Amino acid sequence: MAFTTEYFIVNIILFIIGVAILVKGSDWFVDAAAALARSFGVPELVIGLTLVSIGTSLPELASSLCASFYGESNFVIGNIVGSNTANIALILGAGLLLGGAISFKRQVVWRDMIFLLALGVFLMLWYHFGADMPAGVKGFGRVGGAILLVLCAVYSYVLCKKSDDAEESDAPVMSRSKASGLIVLSLIMITLGAKLMVDTVVWSAAKMGVDPLMISLTVVAVGTSLPELAVTISGVLKKREDIALGNIIGSGIYNIVLIIGCCAAVSPLTGNGKGSFSAMMIMNAVALLLFLFMLPAKKLYRWQGFIFMALYAGFVAWSILCVK
Repeated sequence: MAFTTEYFIVNIILFIIGVAILVKGSDWFVDAAAALARSFGVPELVIGLTLVSIGTSLPELASSLCASFYGESNFVIGNIVGSNTANIALILGAGLLLGGAISFKRQVVWRDMIFLLALGVFLMLWYHFGADMPAGVKGFGRVGGAILLVLCAVYSYVLCKKSDDAEESDAPVMSRSKASGLIVLSLIMITLGAKLMVDTVVWSAAKMGVDPLMISLTVVAVGTSLPELAVTISGVLKKREDIALGNIIGSGIYNIVLIIGCCAAVSPLTGNGKGSFSAMMIMNAVALLLFLFMLPAKKLYRWQGFIFMALYAGFVAWSILCVK
């Protein structure tokens, strides 16, 4: 059953409702999962470091998995590449403009940023050469997906081992029964919201005669990045800058290793060839710029936020004008 109608305005409303349900469901899932884990004695430091990054990536995971079952590779690639680009250029840019400066630990540069850059290059090259795809086909298949999922497990293990350096979780206190019930409800919301988003985007793209990759790179990517925006802005305003920046980088990593890994395991991702590859190049270029900004100091500054925002405006223009 597809959640679409023949009326364009109604589909826009359904898309907005889907985003709202997805984001709120993800928010509740993070709170409930953190409370449940804490009730079983899992250290809060581990919860905060892993659940914040993975939790804010749940909208991308749910909508991308839903699209994978439909065989909509363009949606998956556009959603993840667009989200990673938006996380740095739009969301971090907005955080810098609001906060003026964001401090960070050097460990973030040499462990997490290096890993994010390596993952981006790996994803781009594997896709371009189609290492596990039929001859002449660009894409990311099940072997590549399995490699990413292994990397996801290894990275998560490293994070847990280094949990002494993590930030504490803001998980609310609630009973196990309430947390369990909220997890079930939030998973239903996440599933429903994801299906609403995917159905309306695929329908709209077909009706307007545009590539779903373009819509996914922009509208869907920003919609599913709303949890990262909320966490980043909150972290900046509360002067919890490690959380603000760590969430951006951590979400970018999990978007690739967890979401692309899971989706490729469900169905090989072929995208639209040149457009998908170019979008990955832009994603990696934005991540590289962040790395270069972080190298000489322990702070990011407002003027760098202006550059990121300008770059995102250019990315959106490129998506609209060049992705076909």
